[in-house]
Amino acid sequence: MENKVLEAAKEGNLGELRGLLTVGAGLEKRDEMGWTPLMWAAAMGFPDIVKMLIDGGTDPNLRDQNGATALMKACRRGFADIAQELIENGSDFNAIDDHGVSSLMRAARAGHLDVVKILLENPVELEVIDEYGSTALIIAAYRGHVDIVKELLDAGAEIHAQDRNGWTAMVWALSRRHNDVVNLLKQYKKK
Repeated sequence: MENKVLEAAKEGNLGELRGLLTVGAGLEKRDEMGWTPLMWAAAMGFPDIVKMLIDGGTDPNLRDQNGATALMKACRRGFADIAQELIENGSDFNAIDDHGVSSLMRAARAGHLDVVKILLENPVELEVIDEYGSTALIIAAYRGHVDIVKELLDAGAEIHAQDRNGWTAMVWALSRRHNDVVNLLKQYKKK
């Protein structure tokens, strides 16, 4: 029965899931990657399924085999409504996975400005460093996401942070020819 819960969450089958929950099916069954039904619903963009699972008592802070949470999956995919729901229901917005990557870093990497803004409405840690020494600001600059770079700087991100090779957001933006990011970083360096 628990495998059916996983499948219903993956497919966004609200009716099937509702039926399974009424007969007492488990909410936290994991697949071979350690993903729970909540993780699948968050990653696939099914807000009604996410809400049903949370209301049913599932733990929003469970982690898969790589240490990722449902919130991290929603942030990576850009599902702002799901990220908001998870945060409002106790998801740890400062959790980091086994590679040192936070929800903020995932949203910054993928260019999901709306998700970054939601995370920044909370006391999110700006200076988390991943296994390469990169921060969310360095990642956003590397990717050329100028609006996210601005949001992070306005939130107080350290403009001079360096990755493990000594490269800053400015160096990465220059190397990738993201001139709009370079110009923005120059403006903030003058402040």
